[in-house]
Amino acid sequence: MLSDIKNQFQNHFNAQVTKVAIGFTIIALTACSSTTKKMVIAPQISDIKSTVYALKTAQVNVMDLRPNSHVVAIHREDKAIELVSAHDHLDSVINGLYVQSLKNNGLSLDENSLNNIELIINTAEVNVFQELMKYKTTSQLTLTAKVSSGDKTLTKTFNNKGKSDGVLSADLAVLERNFNQQISDTIALIVNDNEIQQLLK
Repeated sequence: MLSDIKNQFQNHFNAQVTKVAIGFTIIALTACSSTTKKMVIAPQISDIKSTVYALKTAQVNVMDLRPNSHVVAIHREDKAIELVSAHDHLDSVINGLYVQSLKNNGLSLDENSLNNIELIINTAEVNVFQELMKYKTTSQLTLTAKVSSGDKTLTKTFNNKGKSDGVLSADLAVLERNFNQQISDTIALIVNDNEIQQLLK
Protein backbone atom coordinates (compact mmCIF):
# COMPACT_ATOMS: atom_id res chain seq x y z
CA MET A 1 0.00 0.00 0.00
CA LEU A 2 2.73 2.41 0.99
CA SER A 3 4.65 1.43 -2.11
CA ASP A 4 1.63 2.23 -4.31
CA ILE A 5 1.22 5.66 -2.75
CA LYS A 6 4.92 6.33 -3.22
CA ASN A 7 4.74 5.31 -6.89
CA GLN A 8 1.66 7.51 -7.48
CA PHE A 9 3.41 10.46 -5.89
CA GLN A 10 6.53 9.84 -7.99
CA ASN A 11 4.50 9.59 -11.19
CA HIS A 12 2.62 12.80 -10.36
CA PHE A 13 5.87 14.58 -9.58
CA ASN A 14 7.47 13.42 -12.84
CA ALA A 15 4.41 14.56 -14.80
CA GLN A 16 4.59 18.03 -13.26
CA VAL A 17 8.31 18.30 -13.96
CA THR A 18 7.69 17.28 -17.57
CA LYS A 19 4.99 19.96 -17.97
CA VAL A 20 7.28 22.61 -16.56
CA ALA A 21 10.12 21.52 -18.85
CA ILE A 22 7.83 21.64 -21.89
CA GLY A 23 6.65 25.09 -20.86
CA PHE A 24 10.19 26.43 -20.61
CA THR A 25 11.03 24.84 -23.97
CA ILE A 26 8.08 26.56 -25.66
CA ILE A 27 9.05 29.90 -24.13
CA ALA A 28 12.64 29.46 -25.26
CA LEU A 29 11.62 28.52 -28.79
CA THR A 30 9.25 31.49 -28.98
CA ALA A 31 11.98 33.84 -27.82
CA CYS A 32 14.42 32.44 -30.38
CA SER A 33 11.92 32.73 -33.23
CA SER A 34 11.10 36.33 -32.36
CA THR A 35 14.73 37.37 -32.29
CA THR A 36 15.69 35.61 -35.52
CA LYS A 37 12.82 36.95 -37.67
CA LYS A 38 14.33 38.77 -40.65
CA MET A 39 13.01 40.68 -43.66
CA VAL A 40 14.29 39.24 -46.94
CA ILE A 41 15.17 42.13 -49.24
CA ALA A 42 15.55 40.80 -52.78
CA PRO A 43 14.10 43.25 -55.33
CA GLN A 44 13.90 42.20 -58.96
CA ILE A 45 15.91 43.90 -61.70
CA SER A 46 13.88 45.20 -64.63
CA ASP A 47 14.21 43.18 -67.84
CA ILE A 48 14.00 46.38 -69.89
CA LYS A 49 17.38 47.36 -71.36
CA SER A 50 18.44 50.45 -73.27
CA THR A 51 21.48 52.45 -74.39
CA VAL A 52 20.64 55.74 -72.62
CA TYR A 53 23.97 55.57 -70.74
CA ALA A 54 25.99 54.17 -73.64
CA LEU A 55 29.62 55.38 -73.80
CA LYS A 56 29.23 56.93 -70.33
CA THR A 57 31.15 55.97 -67.21
CA ALA A 58 30.67 56.73 -63.52
CA GLN A 59 31.72 55.95 -59.99
CA VAL A 60 28.76 54.62 -58.00
CA ASN A 61 28.39 54.44 -54.24
CA VAL A 62 25.41 53.68 -51.98
CA MET A 63 25.28 54.90 -48.39
CA ASP A 64 22.80 53.90 -45.69
CA LEU A 65 22.11 56.97 -43.52
CA ARG A 66 18.89 55.79 -41.89
CA PRO A 67 18.56 56.66 -38.20
CA ASN A 68 17.34 53.10 -37.48
CA SER A 69 18.59 49.75 -38.74
CA HIS A 70 15.24 47.94 -38.79
CA VAL A 71 12.96 47.69 -41.84
CA VAL A 72 9.66 46.63 -40.26
CA ALA A 73 8.04 47.98 -37.08
CA ILE A 74 4.98 46.07 -35.85
CA HIS A 75 2.75 48.10 -33.52
CA ARG A 76 0.33 46.28 -31.17
CA GLU A 77 -1.82 47.90 -28.52
CA ASP A 78 -0.27 47.79 -25.03
CA LYS A 79 2.78 45.89 -26.31
CA ALA A 80 6.34 46.83 -27.16
CA ILE A 81 7.01 47.55 -30.83
CA GLU A 82 8.42 44.50 -32.61
CA LEU A 83 11.32 45.45 -34.89
CA VAL A 84 12.42 43.35 -37.86
CA SER A 85 15.73 44.00 -39.60
CA ALA A 86 16.77 43.09 -43.13
CA HIS A 87 18.39 39.70 -43.71
CA ASP A 88 21.25 41.38 -45.60
CA HIS A 89 22.76 44.86 -45.44
CA LEU A 90 20.30 47.14 -47.22
CA ASP A 91 22.98 49.31 -48.82
CA SER A 92 24.63 46.24 -50.37
CA VAL A 93 21.32 44.99 -51.79
CA ILE A 94 20.35 48.37 -53.25
CA ASN A 95 23.89 48.92 -54.57
CA GLY A 96 23.76 45.62 -56.45
CA LEU A 97 20.35 46.40 -57.91
CA TYR A 98 21.25 49.98 -58.88
CA VAL A 99 24.60 49.11 -60.44
CA GLN A 100 23.16 46.25 -62.49
CA SER A 101 20.27 48.44 -63.65
CA LEU A 102 22.74 51.12 -64.81
CA LYS A 103 24.82 48.52 -66.63
CA ASN A 104 21.69 47.17 -68.33
CA ASN A 105 21.18 50.68 -69.70
CA GLY A 106 24.71 51.06 -71.07
CA LEU A 107 26.72 52.58 -68.19
CA SER A 108 30.25 51.37 -67.45
CA LEU A 109 31.73 51.56 -63.96
CA ASP A 110 35.08 53.37 -63.76
CA GLU A 111 36.82 54.34 -60.50
CA ASN A 112 38.64 57.11 -62.39
CA SER A 113 35.55 58.55 -64.04
CA LEU A 114 34.77 62.25 -63.68
CA ASN A 115 31.13 61.27 -63.18
CA ASN A 116 30.14 60.37 -59.64
CA ILE A 117 26.80 59.02 -58.40
CA GLU A 118 26.11 58.75 -54.70
CA LEU A 119 22.83 57.15 -53.68
CA ILE A 120 21.77 57.77 -50.09
CA ILE A 121 19.17 55.68 -48.25
CA ASN A 122 17.30 58.18 -46.08
CA THR A 123 14.29 56.09 -45.12
CA ALA A 124 13.31 52.45 -45.68
CA GLU A 125 10.58 51.35 -43.31
CA VAL A 126 7.30 49.46 -43.16
CA ASN A 127 4.99 50.18 -40.23
CA VAL A 128 2.37 47.58 -39.36
CA PHE A 129 -0.52 48.57 -37.10
CA GLN A 130 -1.88 45.27 -35.86
CA GLU A 131 -5.32 44.98 -34.26
CA LEU A 132 -7.15 41.89 -33.05
CA MET A 133 -8.74 40.89 -36.36
CA LYS A 134 -7.26 43.31 -38.89
CA TYR A 135 -4.18 45.35 -39.73
CA LYS A 136 -3.00 48.22 -41.85
CA THR A 137 0.46 49.10 -43.13
CA THR A 138 2.29 52.19 -44.29
CA SER A 139 5.62 52.05 -46.06
CA GLN A 140 8.14 54.65 -47.15
CA LEU A 141 11.33 54.47 -49.19
CA THR A 142 13.29 57.69 -49.61
CA LEU A 143 16.48 57.73 -51.69
CA THR A 144 18.58 60.79 -52.52
CA ALA A 145 20.78 60.79 -55.63
CA LYS A 146 23.78 63.11 -55.57
CA VAL A 147 25.28 63.30 -59.05
CA SER A 148 28.34 65.25 -60.15
CA SER A 149 30.00 65.58 -63.54
CA GLY A 150 32.96 67.95 -63.69
CA ASP A 151 31.78 71.24 -62.17
CA LYS A 152 28.09 70.36 -62.49
CA THR A 153 26.12 68.82 -59.62
CA LEU A 154 22.59 67.58 -59.08
CA THR A 155 20.82 66.47 -55.91
CA LYS A 156 17.44 64.85 -56.28
CA THR A 157 15.27 62.99 -53.77
CA PHE A 158 12.92 60.17 -54.73
CA ASN A 159 10.14 59.41 -52.25
CA ASN A 160 7.96 56.32 -52.66
CA LYS A 161 5.09 55.74 -50.21
CA GLY A 162 2.63 52.90 -49.96
CA LYS A 163 -0.18 51.60 -47.77
CA SER A 164 -2.37 48.53 -47.46
CA ASP A 165 -4.75 46.76 -45.09
CA GLY A 166 -6.06 43.30 -44.48
CA VAL A 167 -7.78 40.89 -42.12
CA LEU A 168 -6.22 38.86 -39.30
CA SER A 169 -2.43 39.19 -39.00
CA ALA A 170 0.05 40.76 -41.40
CA ASP A 171 2.09 38.20 -43.34
CA LEU A 172 5.82 38.94 -43.44
CA ALA A 173 6.09 37.34 -46.89
CA VAL A 174 3.50 39.78 -48.25
CA LEU A 175 5.30 42.72 -46.64
CA GLU A 176 8.54 41.53 -48.26
CA ARG A 177 6.96 41.23 -51.71
CA ASN A 178 5.37 44.67 -51.56
CA PHE A 179 8.46 46.42 -50.23
CA ASN A 180 10.77 44.69 -52.73
CA GLN A 181 8.50 45.96 -55.51
CA GLN A 182 8.67 49.42 -53.98
CA ILE A 183 12.47 49.31 -54.11
CA SER A 184 12.50 48.07 -57.72
CA ASP A 185 10.10 50.82 -58.81
CA THR A 186 12.14 53.54 -57.10
CA ILE A 187 15.44 52.37 -58.58
CA ALA A 188 13.81 52.30 -62.03
CA LEU A 189 12.70 55.93 -61.56
CA ILE A 190 16.24 56.97 -60.67
CA VAL A 191 17.83 55.09 -63.58
CA ASN A 192 15.32 56.59 -66.03
CA ASP A 193 15.50 60.14 -64.65
CA ASN A 194 16.16 62.57 -67.53
CA GLU A 195 18.06 65.12 -65.42
CA ILE A 196 20.52 62.50 -64.22
CA GLN A 197 20.96 61.10 -67.71
CA GLN A 198 21.64 64.55 -69.18
CA LEU A 199 24.12 65.55 -66.47
CA LEU A 200 26.40 62.59 -67.01
CA LYS A 201 28.81 63.25 -69.86
